[in-house]
Amino acid sequence: MACPSRRNIALSIGAVCISLFANAQTGAEAPVFDENDAELDQLVEDCLSMDGVGFIEGSQTICYNAAIFPAEFLALAELPPADQIIISSPGGNVATARIMSRILDERGEPVTIAGQCMSACAMVLVPGIDDLRIDNTAHISVHGMVMLSFPEWYGWQRNGEEPGQTDLMTAAMGYNFPYTLYRSGKDHMTAHLEGQSVDRDYIQTVHDRMYTDAKAHGCRVDPDEYWGMIDAAHLQKYLGDRITHMERFIQSWDDPANNIYKDITTPIGSQTYIFDSDYTACE
Repeated sequence: MACPSRRNIALSIGAVCISLFANAQTGAEAPVFDENDAELDQLVEDCLSMDGVGFIEGSQTICYNAAIFPAEFLALAELPPADQIIISSPGGNVATARIMSRILDERGEPVTIAGQCMSACAMVLVPGIDDLRIDNTAHISVHGMVMLSFPEWYGWQRNGEEPGQTDLMTAAMGYNFPYTLYRSGKDHMTAHLEGQSVDRDYIQTVHDRMYTDAKAHGCRVDPDEYWGMIDAAHLQKYLGDRITHMERFIQSWDDPANNIYKDITTPIGSQTYIFDSDYTACE
């Protein structure tokens, strides 16, 4: 029997350390991963090479490799029933993603998350899926510190300055339009989680981690320019039996499998990062 290479041993040790660290952060038990499914791997490979929405050739699997925009998810709604749906998405608007979540509910097929699942994909689609499968290629990440209170939001824009009574009253009445727009996303997010019977801590705990990492970093960017990764322990804690198959996917920024995003992002924590194009404000 051939001995494993030093590189493979190092990668295995690294993966174990990453998993242990992530579990320590969430306080959850170590997740048990399913073996990679060769048939699913091939379908995912085919899907990630496609653009748009449609059946993978020669299969009864729908590929949704697109942003969460009305043209795409309405096209999904029109497709005939399938064995499963594979989703890879850079995300989209939280409010419109709730419509796509309802479409997935009505269709009822198992959903596999593969490749990038960013922004509204992670924040709305994933917690709304009843038969959830996670492929080993998945990179699942929340977009922005979305749960800031008005004083936190106000202070973040002004280096810790506290709002005055007039500022508080204006915000409460809805006349601080930038904050009203920010809060609408927060309201949609919490309403969606409540409607799906998912604890709001699904988002709150990721937000809190990003907020802690951002405050400690020493250089601030806009609240919506932070990204927080979701790991297996987090999914297991908040989605539980909704997960019917979960391969070992990308768990942290320095995960050996996190190839693409390492080249275009800057980490400020083990699971928090900023895209390089946004980080230039700190340089």
